[in-house]
Amino acid sequence: MNSNKIKKKITAEIQEKLKKSKFDVLTNENDFLVKNLKKAG
Repeated sequence: MNSNKIKKKITAEIQEKLKKSKFDVLTNENDFLVKNLKKAG
């Protein structure tokens, strides 16, 4: 197999995982902020 193809596939997989993990972190932060706002309000 061509090493460039392997690299592209691996980086695509890593980027996809990063997108998902960033989204999870943002979702968790938003949930936390919403809970705090509800308590304060």
